[in-house]
Amino acid sequence: MEILRLGKKNEAQYTRLVQEQRDIFLKNVARNSSPEDLERIKQAYEYAYQAHVKQTRKAGEPYILHPIAVARIVNEEIGLRTNPIIASLLHDVVEDTAHTIEEIRELFGDDVAFLVEGLTKEKKEQYELSMQVDNIRKMLMTIQYDIRALLIKLADRLHNMRTLADMPLNKQMKITGETDFFFAPLANRLGLYKVKTELENLSFRFRSPEEYSRIQKVLDEHAIETQGIRNRFVAPIEQKLRDNGIDAVITQDIRSVYSIWRHMKQKQVPFRRLESIYVFNIVFKPKAGGPREISEKNQCLQIYSLLTDLYTERVGSFHNYVDNPKANGYEALHCMFMTEHGTWAEVHIKSERMEGASIHGCIVKRNKNVGIGGVDAWVEEFRGTLKDMVYRDGFNNKDGFFLEGVKANLYNDDIRVFTPKGEQILLPSNASALDFAYVIHSEIGDHALFARVNGMLCSIKTVLKRGDRVEIGTSSNIMPQKDWLDAVVTYKAKSCIRSALRKQNISIKPSRYKFAKCCSPLPGDELLGFEAQDGSGKVFVHTRNCERAIKLSTEHGETIVNVDIEADETTYYPAHIHAFGVDRKGITFEISQIISEEWGLNINNMSVTTKDALFECDIHLEVRSAKEINNIIKRLESVLGVEEVRRVNINRS
Repeated sequence: MEILRLGKKNEAQYTRLVQEQRDIFLKNVARNSSPEDLERIKQAYEYAYQAHVKQTRKAGEPYILHPIAVARIVNEEIGLRTNPIIASLLHDVVEDTAHTIEEIRELFGDDVAFLVEGLTKEKKEQYELSMQVDNIRKMLMTIQYDIRALLIKLADRLHNMRTLADMPLNKQMKITGETDFFFAPLANRLGLYKVKTELENLSFRFRSPEEYSRIQKVLDEHAIETQGIRNRFVAPIEQKLRDNGIDAVITQDIRSVYSIWRHMKQKQVPFRRLESIYVFNIVFKPKAGGPREISEKNQCLQIYSLLTDLYTERVGSFHNYVDNPKANGYEALHCMFMTEHGTWAEVHIKSERMEGASIHGCIVKRNKNVGIGGVDAWVEEFRGTLKDMVYRDGFNNKDGFFLEGVKANLYNDDIRVFTPKGEQILLPSNASALDFAYVIHSEIGDHALFARVNGMLCSIKTVLKRGDRVEIGTSSNIMPQKDWLDAVVTYKAKSCIRSALRKQNISIKPSRYKFAKCCSPLPGDELLGFEAQDGSGKVFVHTRNCERAIKLSTEHGETIVNVDIEADETTYYPAHIHAFGVDRKGITFEISQIISEEWGLNINNMSVTTKDALFECDIHLEVRSAKEINNIIKRLESVLGVEEVRRVNINRS
């Protein structure tokens, strides 16, 4: 991942830079293009160059460098060919110059014109939801015909993120919000793992630079400290593979800074308690030919078997994504083994073809079915879902649920569950039995009374796990309730429940129009503000990593304002600290003394539980700043017996 800063140059230097980038671009394109296609691409470049010749980007460089960069990403990193490359060069021509779609259609054909039109933002006097949301909706509409426009838009977003350093803070927050909410999940759904990872990491780097730098430093130190252990773990595997005639490459891939931060947040643990900081990827060259050709699946299993001869496997860590690929087409065997240091090493086993598919996602033409119904069915289902989100009643007005539907369909990894007859049903992670009911049929969902999960009687709100067998009991007397909306994650379930509630005249005013305190911001945190649109002048403050703030950045980026609140000695804010460690007599008294006596702060509530010689303590107190609470945490960590102290968000409606 590289943040691009070109720096100020004179006109001659910029001219040379444009020529260099053009020549590199055309040289790479020529490798996979016929002479006729190459000529069309050169024509498109000249057309784009002339269209943007007087335009510059924020940092002052010629604008044409952006279309060149997008076209290079489309060709070299995503793997699309002639017409998408041409559309990438032209993607801003109609939006930012006097040239028209009709011109492009005449010069480059209907297909290129269609792609460019799908990428061109609409300019209206009044937007149905907001400019950002309406443009996202327009992009999604193109998928019913062709997925390439979305792939070009991902390339456009990736280059914009790589050059985001030149933008002011409010623009950075707007763009990172869109990226987190829409573009990174979209890349994941399309199987573009590297694009998704870089988008997430860049977004986090700009949104929370201090947190990013802190985790990056910890990762760098961890890499040095564990290098010997990792090499000693890999060496016997490499020898074992050679002895068995397996041609494979093993890489040690450290997780991204964003991935580490997300896992720390989800599991509520410090870095030292995380597992699988590294992933060991074994990518093998399939054995072809011979009287008895071995399938890629069996070669994966052979390597897995050899690993079990070397190391102790973690019980329950084996995941077979070869027989049951993810919905975006990802295939591999995942497993974990014990290292000499007593930690678990995560290993992914895949063929060269599987590795290529994980990079290029939906672009790869697979030679086998992937997922339920195969890859073609997956793409069609993806198209159908988004088309339904765009056109379904209620999404063409201001009811405010459009982005929620996008999130429900793009954000989650998938799980497979089963009907009583053994039919596979694909659901997003954290889906409930009620989601399952609505997937089967809207009538079953509307009248769902109870569920049986693996034969056990359960609430319809029960969250399902991979491999569950689910049966739904119904009653004609049951009707959807408002609290059902909190128990489902799929777009179809939410849409059906809202429709039923409207018929019952039950209010479903979207909660996102209420600006609630949801992330416990303190002076000194990395903050983000949103100006109220009622003319009151109020600014609602969130931490930059707050999920609501990311959502609002996507919906109402134009209301973002820079926020820098200084601590006031007389102003206190509610805060929550959680401490954990080895129990001893007087330890909680010592903790309370530090807070109340050393720091002179009020403790509003303090609860302690002990079990098996360990204690957990939750302290609700009042502090003046993030710096103050961080210093308190450091002080408490020095207390004998205290293992871990962390700040906990306070969710207040």
